[in-house]
Amino acid sequence: METLTGAGTHVVVSSNKSFEQVAEAIESIAIADKIDLAIVEQIVLASKSWDDFREAFESKVGSNGFMTFTTIDHGSLMSLAFEGVKAKLYVIGNPLIAKQMLEQNLGVGLYVPLRLFVYEDKEGRTHIVYDKPSSLLGQFQNDKISAVAQMLDRKLEELATTAAVL
Repeated sequence: METLTGAGTHVVVSSNKSFEQVAEAIESIAIADKIDLAIVEQIVLASKSWDDFREAFESKVGSNGFMTFTTIDHGSLMSLAFEGVKAKLYVIGNPLIAKQMLEQNLGVGLYVPLRLFVYEDKEGRTHIVYDKPSSLLGQFQNDKISAVAQMLDRKLEELATTAAVL
């Protein structure tokens, strides 16, 4: 057994926009061209090689380079326990970006795809939270993984700040 110890850097981007406005902004950015896991699976089945997959996938992904694998509506799940909860978890990523790290160390799969959480607090303010990929993936002590993780830091920051002000 090997144990790696590390603490992630937690980022909170707050917005005066409503929960609905911020969630809509994230969905319009991160669900570019409406690509989802079902479409990715269709592309995989139709592809004869990684190059076939890459070419087909690149033509579908949006300008931010992310797709949404799934969305979990915590507000809906918690509606019986807490009144008026507004919260969603987005699982986002890009298989082409993930491949660059996974080919270095498959353990990266614990951290990709990425997670982005949006919620409204009791005062009605909306928050977008995530852990910086570089802080989570730095434990692998691999320059290639670190370079990709830093690029993901920038992409998540751009996504969060854009959604907070749109």
